[in-house]
Amino acid sequence: MHLQDVFLSLGIPSGPMADNIAASVAMYCREFHPQGVQRSDLMLLIARAFCAVNDRAAAERVLSSMRPHRLHVVRWLEILSELHHFPGLLPYFSAGVIRPADWAGAQLDRMWTLDFGRLVLSDAERHEMMLYRSIRTIIDNMCCFWDATGGEGVLGLKGLASLNVEQGSRASATLTASDDLLGYVADLLEQAKEKRGWRAAPSLLSLDL
Repeated sequence: MHLQDVFLSLGIPSGPMADNIAASVAMYCREFHPQGVQRSDLMLLIARAFCAVNDRAAAERVLSSMRPHRLHVVRWLEILSELHHFPGLLPYFSAGVIRPADWAGAQLDRMWTLDFGRLVLSDAERHEMMLYRSIRTIIDNMCCFWDATGGEGVLGLKGLASLNVEQGSRASATLTASDDLLGYVADLLEQAKEKRGWRAAPSLLSLDL
């Protein structure tokens, strides 16, 4: 996919700025994703690159073309402009696995959604031990969200049932129970509280009720 074609499809005009953005995104992809990137990853990289040069209008066009990012464009602009832990979070951001909270009354600076229903698991990750390792990686990457508030905040968990059973011929093989998963995530956040010196650990909220 040619980056200039992406810009054209979004109505972003050609010129030196677009050329520089295309070059920087291409360089990033060659260094960190030599096997290629998903379109959703690429779009978020483009949005972040425009945020880096303070062209929020162009970044907004990119984000407005993405689901579910279009729901909180202003918040995503802030995230992409300020967050330094971007590479590890990119695949979860672009797939909508991690996103700002979208429930009523949410404080977007400290409340986040972790949507397991959007998590794509490899065959290896569909075994309980590997699944828990993957979840630990996700939570470890998310902890930076609550550093500024000393751990105060909320993590909403969605799509827990999607991890209950293995698909296909082994549909009866349980991956993990929802209550076990909630307990595991709570333990990870308590560990993060101790490690990072937070005043509190983020509260958990099940969004599947």
